[in-house]
This record gives sequence, structure tokens and C-alpha cells, in this order.
Amino acid sequence: MKTVIFGGSGLIGDGFLQECLHADDVTQVLAVGRTPLELTHPKLRQVVHTDFLDFSSVEDDLADADACFWGLGVSSTGMEPEAYERITYGYTTAAARALHEVNPDLTFVYVSGGGTDSTGSGRLRWARVKGRTENAIVSTFPNGYALRPGFVLPAHKARSKTTAYRWAGAAATPLVPLLRLLRLGPALVTDTAQLGRAALNLTRGGHVRHVLENREINSVAAL
Repeated sequence: MKTVIFGGSGLIGDGFLQECLHADDVTQVLAVGRTPLELTHPKLRQVVHTDFLDFSSVEDDLADADACFWGLGVSSTGMEPEAYERITYGYTTAAARALHEVNPDLTFVYVSGGGTDSTGSGRLRWARVKGRTENAIVSTFPNGYALRPGFVLPAHKARSKTTAYRWAGAAATPLVPLLRLLRLGPALVTDTAQLGRAALNLTRGGHVRHVLENREINSVAAL
């Protein structure tokens, strides 16, 4: 299995990357990013690419991919709406089009988030933009999936580059045992390793639903 990972330098992308590198049935991991990752591995190949609205120059690198795991994303806080939409919707759909050209049966796993609005009728702009992106992926690929995690904890000793997320993670971690005791953990909390395992299991066996909430993510990860 050849997997392509976008956003490998981020928290969620690192979960995808680590789980793919440790999976016996993954033979090659192609990390596409603006700068090289500070990581070497026999399975890992890196492509540095700067124009995330045009992937025509790297289509040969994307050829023969079985799956794409999209972990690239930004917070809408403090961003101009046009910039947020360009990164969240524009980058993702541009990559999807390029990958569809080389393999329309590819499994594309896009990470959005809890509260995403795929109806387009919600009041929150970020939720509508992510919803449009989900819809685009699911309609482009028969094996397209959107993951909507709740609170994502780091695994593999990874740390988020976003200060607010690091603070939130430090505050939330002590509450996880309580949430599990109350049986709320599977519905509210996951971690980057579970996201990676869920993406791999979706590639291996698919799922009847194409938009998975937090509880379903954890369930698929455990298969």
C-alpha cells in the first residue's frame, strides 16, 4: 500500500505518518509539504512542493497511490475569510483533483472536526467551509471519507505547533480518565494514533458511512 500524506509536520499529520510507517502493509509513505520533515525512514519519501493550488508538476509522484490522508489545516482564528477558505477548501480540493486523475478509486481521508456543517445553513463560517470540503471529497471519491474528531490528544510524543491547542491539551489530559469513567471518552476524545489507525482501516476495508464522528473514528481505529 502506498499512502500520500499532506500536513505531516502538524499534529494530526504526524499521527498519520507514524501509523503508516509502522504498518506492515504500507510499503511507501509519500509526504508532500512546503518544507522537508526532520525525519528519515526506509519507507518515507518526501516531495517539497510550494503551490498547493496546482499539483500538476507532482502528478508522477502521486501515481500509484492507494490512499491520501489529509492532515493539513489551520485555525480560522485571526485569519481573513478568503485566506481560510483558500487553505481549507482550495488546497484540499486541488490535491483531490490531482489524485483523482491518477487513481479515481483511491481512498481519500480528510480530517475536518466536530461541529462541521455540511448543509451550508449554519452560522459559523469555518464550519460551512469545512462542510463544503467534506462534500467535495465524498462526492469526488467513492472511497472518500471525512473524519470529525472531537478533542484530539497527541500521541507518539508529538506536540501541536498551535499554542492554544497545547494549552488545551495540557488542561484536558487530566480529565480523560473521568470522561472514560462516565463513558463519554469515545464520543468526545481521540488521539492522533487512533486517527492514523482509523484512516488505515478505512483504506483496508471501507465503511458504510462516509462522514465519521468521534465515536465512530475510535471504533474504526480499534478494528
